[in-house]
Amino acid sequence: MTAGASPRPVGTAFLVGYAVAYIGAFVGVAPLLQILAPLHAALIDGQAKGPVYSQAMIWGCLAAGVGNVIGGALSDRTRSRHGRRRPWILVGAVLTAASYGLILSSSTPLGLVVGMVAFQIAFNILLAPLIALFADRMPENRRGAMSAVVGMAFPLAVAIGSLLMAWGPQGEAARFATLGAVVLAATVPFALMTREDPPPPSGTLRAPLSGLSLTSLFRPFATRDFALAWSARFLIATGYSIVAFYLFYYIADVIGFATLFPGRTAEAGHSLLTTISVVGVIGVGALAVIAGPRIRRRKPLGVSGGLLLAGAALVLAVAPQWTAVLLAFAVYGLGQGAFGAVEIALMTDVLPSAQDHGKDMGLINLAVTLPQALAPLIGLGLLDGMHLGFRSLFLAAAVCFAGATFAVMAIRRVR
Repeated sequence: MTAGASPRPVGTAFLVGYAVAYIGAFVGVAPLLQILAPLHAALIDGQAKGPVYSQAMIWGCLAAGVGNVIGGALSDRTRSRHGRRRPWILVGAVLTAASYGLILSSSTPLGLVVGMVAFQIAFNILLAPLIALFADRMPENRRGAMSAVVGMAFPLAVAIGSLLMAWGPQGEAARFATLGAVVLAATVPFALMTREDPPPPSGTLRAPLSGLSLTSLFRPFATRDFALAWSARFLIATGYSIVAFYLFYYIADVIGFATLFPGRTAEAGHSLLTTISVVGVIGVGALAVIAGPRIRRRKPLGVSGGLLLAGAALVLAVAPQWTAVLLAFAVYGLGQGAFGAVEIALMTDVLPSAQDHGKDMGLINLAVTLPQALAPLIGLGLLDGMHLGFRSLFLAAAVCFAGATFAVMAIRRVR
């Protein structure tokens, strides 16, 4: 916030609305990437479903990385009586819902790539200003508690989306329509009803894209703690993406869920595992929300979370027995909850410039979108080059989680 602006008080309605919008937005993406896109890739080419899915994810997530940074920068520079962030949240929500139709109608690998690129651009037009509102509006005394809420968003979205896919409408078109309805219902009312802080003085608000260059865009990486925090989030997100993208195939092919439990589908196994993990996420996150301002040190929670995640992924790689997998996902949920409870607050603490919250939070979110493109590349390389099959991917995830743990430990500005 610029000097001279009077911050609006952050009340319960804003906090609840923000949480619903953030979780609802991710309900629109989690089941798409984890279930609907893999199933649609199999419909296009059942023999080459892995490469078809991976290629669509790579191109889509590269588009997401660009869209998130540019979307954040545009919202920083938007002049509107409705605010800087709200118009882009509305546009992004509508475009996200519309993009599902492109994916649904695709019948070739190229068509799926086009659909996923369109979706990722649209979704990040929505996400960039939404996450910038956290840096804009969240006071220090609420940041810890709301960081825990936001940290629960993606695991909750995975669990809710998995339940929708397993027990909701079973037709492909109905499933896509359900996701579109969830995104619109969660984000549009919030964007229409919330208010933003007063904009910066007219002399300080820059024209769209003015002054943007590669040097200015990536200048925050010259700050050591920003670079370390970004690296930690990048490695954590890479591990998350590997586990999330290939869990469905792991359950179906490595575990042999349908053979192990006749009459049950792999979707049901996916729903069970994600539900188990989200119980841990909610448990740890709820404790962090209750503790709130009393949490003075963020790093111990982040480090503990990274270690738990690394251990759980290692178990999935070396012990693909159903009982061990159930226990591993219980630990995985605890790790997600611990790291997620401090993740956004930690990232916000290392932002170098209040004037560029949208762009810099876009860079922070690039650490989430780039791994979504990297994970399929890792998948293609390991599935072709190692004899462990899908188990090798979970070994790679364990390495990523361990690396993120060391990066968090090295941050100086955050205790």
